[in-house]
Amino acid sequence: MINPTEFLVLLLSVIVLAFSNSFLNPSLFIISLIYFALILVIYILGKKLMAYYLETQTEEKVWSFQRYWFGPRDYVNVPVPIGLILPFLFAILSMGYAKWFAVTTTEIKTTPARAVKRHDFYSFAELTEWHLACISSAGVILLMITSFFSYLFNLPELAKLCIYFSFFNMLPLPGLDGSKIFFGSRILFYTLGAIVLIALGYALLLV
Repeated sequence: MINPTEFLVLLLSVIVLAFSNSFLNPSLFIISLIYFALILVIYILGKKLMAYYLETQTEEKVWSFQRYWFGPRDYVNVPVPIGLILPFLFAILSMGYAKWFAVTTTEIKTTPARAVKRHDFYSFAELTEWHLACISSAGVILLMITSFFSYLFNLPELAKLCIYFSFFNMLPLPGLDGSKIFFGSRILFYTLGAIVLIALGYALLLV
């Protein structure tokens, strides 16, 4: 389900996130590697399972940008891997006190089976913003479930990292899953966002 390019993205993301999380305490680097590897696999798996159900395909890429303004020439020729840069910048500039956990973006496309399949009188060949929202939210939902069970099994650090990772990826910034959820369904965005914020408040204040 994960192609070689995605595996490389996954590997780079895990290393960058582990560095950011363990900046103040290098002894946490190995356990951070393990936790973020688990988090990213769960996050990607959730989206791929939903995509499979909707007869689509997903591919994880490093969150990047080219356009920096609205003009026809306001873009850079080479994509800037902002997803790999921000965690380093936040960790270094804040001496490890501020973190950034959004590193990947998801490309979603239809499969040949979906392109020819029809259900009754309606064709579902085209992907709607609702479909994109469902796929993008699946990873966050699965991580929140993982966080809940991590607390039950006395793994508070894993639970907190699941919540932090979900929060950053729920931000409605271009390219992140939060923007796909926001434009696909405001109700889903606000509902899932409220759950993530409540969990974040608990993680920050009560743990």
